[in-house]
Amino acid sequence: MLVERAFDFIVIGSGAGGAVVAARLAEHGMRVLVIEAGGDPLMEVSGSTGAMSVADTYKVPAFHAFASEAPGISEDYWVRHYADLEQQRKDWRYSADHDGVLYPRARCLGGCTSHHAMIVVRPIDSDWNHIQRLTGDDSWKASRMQAYFERIERCRYRFFFWRWLAALTGLNPTGHGWRGWMTTERAMPLRSVFDWPLIRALLRSAGAAADTYRGVGIDWQTTAVDPNDRRWWNPGAGGIRVAPLSTRRHARHGPRERLLDVRRRFPDRLEIRLDTSVTRIEIEHGRATGVRCRASNGEDYAIRAGREVILAAGTFASPQLLMLSGIGDPQHLAEHGIAEAAALPGVGRNLQDRYEIGVVSRMTRPWKALAGSAYTNRDRSYRWWRWLRIGNYTSNGVLFSLALKSRASLPSPDVHCFSLLADFRGYYKGYSQRILARNYLSWVILKAYSHNRGGHVRLRSADPAIQPAVQFHSFHEGTGDADADIDAVVAGIRFVRKVADSMDDLIATEETPGRHIDSDAALRAHVQDNAWGHHACGTCAIGPRESGGVIDSRFRVHGIDGLRVVDASVFPVIPGYFLATAVYMIGEKAADVILEDAQAEAATGR
Repeated sequence: MLVERAFDFIVIGSGAGGAVVAARLAEHGMRVLVIEAGGDPLMEVSGSTGAMSVADTYKVPAFHAFASEAPGISEDYWVRHYADLEQQRKDWRYSADHDGVLYPRARCLGGCTSHHAMIVVRPIDSDWNHIQRLTGDDSWKASRMQAYFERIERCRYRFFFWRWLAALTGLNPTGHGWRGWMTTERAMPLRSVFDWPLIRALLRSAGAAADTYRGVGIDWQTTAVDPNDRRWWNPGAGGIRVAPLSTRRHARHGPRERLLDVRRRFPDRLEIRLDTSVTRIEIEHGRATGVRCRASNGEDYAIRAGREVILAAGTFASPQLLMLSGIGDPQHLAEHGIAEAAALPGVGRNLQDRYEIGVVSRMTRPWKALAGSAYTNRDRSYRWWRWLRIGNYTSNGVLFSLALKSRASLPSPDVHCFSLLADFRGYYKGYSQRILARNYLSWVILKAYSHNRGGHVRLRSADPAIQPAVQFHSFHEGTGDADADIDAVVAGIRFVRKVADSMDDLIATEETPGRHIDSDAALRAHVQDNAWGHHACGTCAIGPRESGGVIDSRFRVHGIDGLRVVDASVFPVIPGYFLATAVYMIGEKAADVILEDAQAEAATGR
């Protein structure tokens, strides 16, 4: 077998974690190889989907749903929410042919940041302080993790005074970053210009939301619309939020662009190898020494790592690759004839996700705001976007969101409700075509901080080409307080229905769940039968080995030297409210600790 020369670091995966850590290491003088199983979504050879190129589905914010189903980008996983097949079949999206429900993932440069909705929301302090308490590592304190957000962000939607203040005095009361690699912007839709009924409806909705919330004695802030501004920010209050997007000049901009920019500046330090799958991590005498790869032509070869291997393949693929390499539950490894390299029963366990549900209403007429938007690269809205970077296609489709507490006793909001001028009911083959309907309003209810940690990822086979089995064990099949999770989603449904009541002159009917489903029992059943998610994490969790942890606070795999994990799988508890920004932050943190360890090794002559 051909063995290639060593790089300092081999990074497996080019997504939110892998691209960020690889770029930072290369900037600091390390020779880094990034291995990506897919191609580049902006290469025309990726193909086309419908009336647009794959490149358009990547770049145009309004096309992100199409990107999740585009050839050359998408990689479909089929997951089970329930082990109980009778219960699982109650979900109308369940496919008997695949024995699961579609869970869109990406296989391309940039990973899932190539099709996600680009929402940038900084994790709240408790997300980081929990890891600090779990590990005793003070570098995880929220006050120190804030620096990584400021390092990442290049904020371009706030008043320039704050940027100048930070540059001239070092004072930064907003907590925004101003010179980072990730540009954040707000969309520039023309809806407010062309659709006065929409403006009235939104104002009435916002007023109804505030009145309803205050009526039950829960804090409500109507002024804190920026979720990332630290000034006078009360994380315990609900309110209206308008999340920024990770776009530059209103086109998708993220880890892919970061990685390519560093390669352009330091071509001798950073190599990106596309269309190459890692089939195993090579481990010798308790140390990761390299990886075994398979090229698109079927050729197998090995690459040695001079310092470390960094695994960033994602919540499903990272535990799979660890198990294929002999790291995991010894009994499970033995079932597949895999020699044990390290006994870590926690690998693949602790799988977590949000719970989401949709409230979808058909309107009495098409939205005037969407006139001229056929979601192709030949319509008027596309020309506005391409020529001037304005209009509906600068937006990911979210009008605004409402941050809510499902119970007054909670320390911070645990439900986010998003309003979309689209028909969105979860994921199934062809779901993105529903966005073409121009007479729907969807509220997507997202339950943050879900209690269930009982899901798992397991091998189906020792063949790396066969996807692992993903079992979430939702609600009562899992762990924690399932009733509290269900009740929180039901509270979200009832809340957005009250908001919708202020728009009843525009709504023809609620199609799902349907107003006939109104009792607590019926709504609870609907939630259990139909909830989905798309923020999977936790399968290679930070924590003590004896408690099921897979890595330590410095991202090192327990029991194996020279191997770290840096992706969404490392979170011991799902952070709120969106994963991408949290993963960018841990990517930056991982680069710092890796460089610190390299310097320490150099100082001791190791």
